[in-house]
Amino acid sequence: MTPVRLLRGAVRYGAWVSIVGAPALAGAQSLPASPASSTEKPGQEDTAPAKDDSGLLVTAAMRVRYETVGGRPRPDFARSEQALLVRTGVAVEYGPGPLTIGGELVDSRGYGIGGTSQLDNDDINALELPQAYLKLRLDHGTGPVGKVAIEGGRFLVNLGSGRLVATDEYRNTITGFTGVRVDLEPTRNTDISVFYLLPQERLPDSEDAIRRNVVRFDRETFDEVFFGAYVRQKQVFGRGQIEAAYYRLAEHDSVDRTTADRRLHTIDVRLSREPEARAYDYDVEGAYQFGRASDSTIADATNARVTAGFAHAAAGYSFGGPLKPRIGLFYDYASGNGRQDGTGGTSHRFDTLFGSRRDDFGPSGTYSALARENISAPGIRFEAKPTKRTEVLADYRGVWLASRYDRFYNILDRTGQSGRFGGQQVEGRLRYWVIPEHLRLESNFAVLFKGDFLRNAPDAIAHDDTTVRFIETNLLVTF
Repeated sequence: MTPVRLLRGAVRYGAWVSIVGAPALAGAQSLPASPASSTEKPGQEDTAPAKDDSGLLVTAAMRVRYETVGGRPRPDFARSEQALLVRTGVAVEYGPGPLTIGGELVDSRGYGIGGTSQLDNDDINALELPQAYLKLRLDHGTGPVGKVAIEGGRFLVNLGSGRLVATDEYRNTITGFTGVRVDLEPTRNTDISVFYLLPQERLPDSEDAIRRNVVRFDRETFDEVFFGAYVRQKQVFGRGQIEAAYYRLAEHDSVDRTTADRRLHTIDVRLSREPEARAYDYDVEGAYQFGRASDSTIADATNARVTAGFAHAAAGYSFGGPLKPRIGLFYDYASGNGRQDGTGGTSHRFDTLFGSRRDDFGPSGTYSALARENISAPGIRFEAKPTKRTEVLADYRGVWLASRYDRFYNILDRTGQSGRFGGQQVEGRLRYWVIPEHLRLESNFAVLFKGDFLRNAPDAIAHDDTTVRFIETNLLVTF
């Protein structure tokens, strides 16, 4: 399908959305709620919309994104493809007093999706209700409890850096949960969260239905349970903060769904300081994961003991002046399986749970090259905000496999003879607010120069292409 035909499909779809969503848009206040937040780092609330005097908040957003990729080495999928992805969200919240009620509709669609596309229901999920909740907020002042917020129903969750639990702004779909969450703020600098959640399973899950944008509401069952606790202490070591979390994920097969039977415990610790002008910043995070999991979702896959981990370390300096540049160094590591791991012995492949990809590893969608598994990747990053409307990001990293026997870009060579060097990635982003807070133009790009592993692995395709090339452009409208 040509880009012109893709664009025509988006225009027809956009007209339908404008008719259906028109009554909700009239009372919109500011930047949109969760589905298209302008902030890239999950969990930050600097762009959250504000309620009006009556306690009512109505927000809406629509993002249209065209992307194209070539030279992709992933087996069983096309080496190149193009797609048009459209995400629309309308959120309503009302809470003049301590009790708040809210809900959100999100519609994530794809056009021009071929039979050998890499896209699945992580990218397409037509007409869904990820949020329908009640929240009670109480303020007991200072003391052992302090401020309390209790939330129940369907809602979104962002915790810490977002590397393990996040609402991914870049991805075309979002991850919703159903359950209960309790937030405590005993002091101004201390936050505590405990939660018991059922992750919402995206439906439909068949390739044909996904690519036809079939509407089928997501579900949650006790066959998959996610619970844990998160603690943050601010103003540590000056202007830094320390976070600690425990996450437990337990899932098993059901009548119409097979899983990897993950029963994972994850312990996470992070020390960080946010960037600010004329100052150094840092972000050091590490997690240890243990339990049991299967190597795939096949019903008779072998369930193995898990011991795995990941680490992220970054440091940078933000300069003053009109460009507001920041230069930083970073390193990401996530363990992978050895020669015999995951086949009945111990699995060392790290599972990122419900984490976000874009901020650390580059674009997802039709690219989705790097992930938080089996990776050892140092790099350098440049960021700048030359005007209030413009943001620039570019980074370079070398990519090695933590284990030459485990997968990278979903390619596996159990002999280890293809080596550990995955390649070199250059990626970046340019954003421009045409109309501040209401109309944003953005483009993301990535080039992966293939290393020995992607050039030599027997399962890899597109051997004659030395690079994977990706570029996309999107327009975000917010009300």
